Amino acid sequence: MYPATVVRDLMIRGIYEVKLNDTIEDVVKVMGKNGISSVVVSDDNNTYWGIITEMDILKHYSENLEKLKAEDIMATKIIHISPIAPLEKAAQIMAEKKIHHLYVVSELREDKIIGTISAGDIIKMMHESLE
Repeated sequence: MYPATVVRDLMIRGIYEVKLNDTIEDVVKVMGKNGISSVVVSDDNNTYWGIITEMDILKHYSENLEKLKAEDIMATKIIHISPIAPLEKAAQIMAEKKIHHLYVVSELREDKIIGTISAGDIIKMMHESLE
């Protein structure tokens, strides 16, 4: 069996945010500098509007990234999970929705994102448990 059993055991705490008006060039800089594969898009009041993943950016690879804004390419549905949900549930949601990231929300406030978990995080844990 695997050492991590719930999302909290494996999630990456904290998130990286960009603003609706940020250019995709700015988003790429944030992701590259921090070695991350997704960011949350928020407004000036820190209300979450969507997410941008590496795949969203790759879809616009040949476009002018200085002119495209975060709000132009973001996915507006933020799929989230509780930190106490079983990892099996996280894997199931990702597989069913064909996504690579879930945002982890506070147990007390569903509008408060406290971290992320990715398919890569789960695969890495599975690999490490085999060694």
